[in-house]
Amino acid sequence: MTSIDRLSGLSPLAPTTTAASTDARGAAIETMGEIGHRVLAWVDAASRGNGSGAQAWSRTAGNGSGFAPDMGELARRGDVYGLSELTSELSARFGGSPAQEGELRRALDDFTRQAVVQIAGMSGAPGDQQVGGVRAALEGAANTDAPAGLDGVIARFEAATADLSAQNRG
Repeated sequence: MTSIDRLSGLSPLAPTTTAASTDARGAAIETMGEIGHRVLAWVDAASRGNGSGAQAWSRTAGNGSGFAPDMGELARRGDVYGLSELTSELSARFGGSPAQEGELRRALDDFTRQAVVQIAGMSGAPGDQQVGGVRAALEGAANTDAPAGLDGVIARFEAATADLSAQNRG
């Protein structure tokens, strides 16, 4: 049994309310969940997937924001995942400094890149397996001992990225 198989039966990690989390743990989980939705939307659009990964991810992370891939943004080589918006919103929510906002953006970029490798690499697998590795990283980040505030959000993203990076190399 792999860690992907082991994790498929866990209950959702998403906050149960629709209000934005004001604690570092909740905000990190919520944002990682949204990034997962966005990555899956692009992977499904590119691979003409059946959406089973997206369905499995919704069971893990709750419903997403309704993000839809924008081929025009892709053609412009723009911010196809909307990470600038997520970064700005989190920074404002926690009163982050410009330096913290830059660190957060780097952490979101790194996490997204590793999530794309993980999810796209498993795009032909059943939904629970496709999102299992990202779910494991999300669970690990949720349990990471991290400071409060924006630094805690950044630390959780870095922990999740390290987990995904190790999975992607193995």
